[in-house]
Amino acid sequence: YKEVFAREGPNRLTPPKTTPEWIKFCKQLFGGFAMLLWIGAILCFIAYGIQVSKYVDPPEDNVYLGAVLTFVVVVTGIFAYYQEAKSAAIMDSFKKMVPQTASVIRAGKRSQVDAETLTLGDLIEVKGGDKLPADIRIVSCSSFKVDNSSLTGESEPQSRGKECTDDNPIETKNLAFFSTNAVEGTARAIVISCGDNTVMGRIAS
Repeated sequence: YKEVFAREGPNRLTPPKTTPEWIKFCKQLFGGFAMLLWIGAILCFIAYGIQVSKYVDPPEDNVYLGAVLTFVVVVTGIFAYYQEAKSAAIMDSFKKMVPQTASVIRAGKRSQVDAETLTLGDLIEVKGGDKLPADIRIVSCSSFKVDNSSLTGESEPQSRGKECTDDNPIETKNLAFFSTNAVEGTARAIVISCGDNTVMGRIAS
């Protein structure tokens, strides 16, 4: 166990590097296509300034165009920042999905351990109401169903068994995944992926 745990590391999601909010906002406001709009707006104001120096009553077309471009780029930047903030909030919500403890059988002894100490090859027991602490392969079960809605969007609980039924890991009935909920029944399963290597961990990263 110790060798595998040392190699795989703790069963937890690595928190993403955080960027200050003002930097995120500036990236949305001045990055990519937005910079072209800023340049266009500045050129419009410069052109108007030149017209003011040459004419007593200069046309105001460039002022209006510059103002419109500025308005568009600011509104677009605010909307893009809001969308990015929503996505970041969803990623943060994954942290709340991590179960705190797990029932594991090691050397024939059942014990309740910190879920972060699980590693590949551990034999665990799960029952209805539990949140799965890792990606697991089921070796025995009784009327076991899981709620995969957070992963696949399926609203109905999915039955699980020990037989492989599909080449697609998400579809086969003998696998269940980290942070999904056991709805009913009981199961014994072997841990096959932990932390960042789980399906949910790859999505979060």
